[in-house]
Amino acid sequence: MSEVVVVRGRLVRESSVVDDGVVVASGGRVAVAGSVADAVAAGFGADVEQVPPAPGTYLLPGLVDLHNHGGGGASFPDVTTAEQALPGVLEHRRHGTTTLLASLVTAQPAVLLERAAVLAELAEAGEIEGLHAEGPFLSHRRRGAHNPADLQEGSAELVRDLVRAARGHLRTMTVAPEVPGVVGPGAWPRPWSRRACCPPWGTPTAPPSRPRR
Repeated sequence: MSEVVVVRGRLVRESSVVDDGVVVASGGRVAVAGSVADAVAAGFGADVEQVPPAPGTYLLPGLVDLHNHGGGGASFPDVTTAEQALPGVLEHRRHGTTTLLASLVTAQPAVLLERAAVLAELAEAGEIEGLHAEGPFLSHRRRGAHNPADLQEGSAELVRDLVRAARGHLRTMTVAPEVPGVVGPGAWPRPWSRRACCPPWGTPTAPPSRPRR
């Protein structure tokens, strides 16, 4: 018989708040996310009765973080093993983040490839959703904290190497379209895209164009 887990509180939905909210998980999956009446109707009445309401408790969907460099003393761009990176993942998970992309920062190609391979282990273990590469194809003028010595012109070869090192888990890249080699005949991504996705099969593609307002 599968384990049933019940949490009660004020359930925050897309356009409303359910005061007598309850979330029921059965067999590792969410079976009910609604009111106590919904849980009873789904056959979990006895389980819900065993859990008293928790005043002041809010139930919200898990947070999705698409740009995250670490936490809890762990820095994703600096780790050399998956074990070193895991505390950063767990720190955010404890605070409600259920889906996370581990972000790299601009560095020398060899370093980026090494870090991508390390973080790919966490993705394969299901600890993170994938990787986000911030740079190295960024503007010198708007580089922020990125090391200017490591900034590079656009390179499709380096993108392919990153995809391979990440073993298909490189999901997004932050690039500057004004950087030489990023935009132009045969270059990637297209002029209107600052972020492009790298699907699991390793061929970089850009998201659909949206009209400007």
